[in-house]
Amino acid sequence: MPHQVDKSATVQTIATGADPGCSVFALLFDRQGNGREVGWQEIHKWQPEAGLLWLVGHPSGQETQRWLRSSASQLEASVVQTLLRSENRPRCLSFREGTLITLRAVNQTLGHNSDEKLATVSIWIDLNRVIVLRSASVRIFNELRTEIRKAQTPTNSGDLLVDILHHLVSRMEPLLTHIDDSVDNLEDLILLDPNTDMQQELAAVRHQIIELRRHLLPQQEALNLLQIERTPWMNDHHRRRCHEISSRFRHYLTDLDSCRERGSVLQDEINNNQAQKMNQTMKIVAVFTAFLMPVNAVTSLLGTNIEGIPGQAGTATPWGFTFEVTGLILIMVISYFIFKKLKWFD
Repeated sequence: MPHQVDKSATVQTIATGADPGCSVFALLFDRQGNGREVGWQEIHKWQPEAGLLWLVGHPSGQETQRWLRSSASQLEASVVQTLLRSENRPRCLSFREGTLITLRAVNQTLGHNSDEKLATVSIWIDLNRVIVLRSASVRIFNELRTEIRKAQTPTNSGDLLVDILHHLVSRMEPLLTHIDDSVDNLEDLILLDPNTDMQQELAAVRHQIIELRRHLLPQQEALNLLQIERTPWMNDHHRRRCHEISSRFRHYLTDLDSCRERGSVLQDEINNNQAQKMNQTMKIVAVFTAFLMPVNAVTSLLGTNIEGIPGQAGTATPWGFTFEVTGLILIMVISYFIFKKLKWFD
């Protein structure tokens, strides 16, 4: 049966959001496929017998903090402290009552040119609750909320979690595709035109890849650990879905590693092009210096103030200057053919 929606509760819960783009809402599901949105008044009075509670909030929300820190939430202080952090390293921690999962999701409030592409998503899950706090707007929760309105609601927390993980990992694909396309464009520009200056663009893409890998590698470990957790809210079907999601995420990491390697190859290509330009310049300078060195040696010798130099003006051979110029030209011609034979001009 499709679930019913409490419109007044919807207005109440969204109004508590700390970020207009990061709305707060809560849904309460029974065990028969029905659900409705609830407000803070019902959340404070919630008991496990009332059904499965799904709360999506923001760590800085005052009402969210008040409820989590109260005895009504029935959560340990360490769990509450971790949930309310805006920055958490991806991980999976097991407690007696449930599991705390911290992941990274695509930040929908920022564009591709921003450095902060990933938002922190902290999830507490037990048999009767799924509490999600995200540091920025993450569209997947509103999308999942819409899908639940159109289809049957989840009957247990495990179904809801794997749906969240599926949407979260799927949202990574456009971001990683954008990075892959950026590397492709740089490859075309650098390999087809070695003289183009794309150093800054390549450095920006490589920095972005490094930042993503720093967060996504531990997320892969968290997903792997989640598969082997023996918890009452996860059955074999949930573990199989988690395995599929983890495999898909591993494929994304492989593509990201491929982009990193291609970026390194492009950086090496840029370095080689710069080295070749420098070597070509130094070669021209070296050849020009070697070409003029014999001439410079002779003129330096003839420029010394020593009496009796052959062909000196005022002597019996007044054509000495002509003899000197002719000799220098002859030396340059001989040097040219020697350098040509040695392929110094190639």
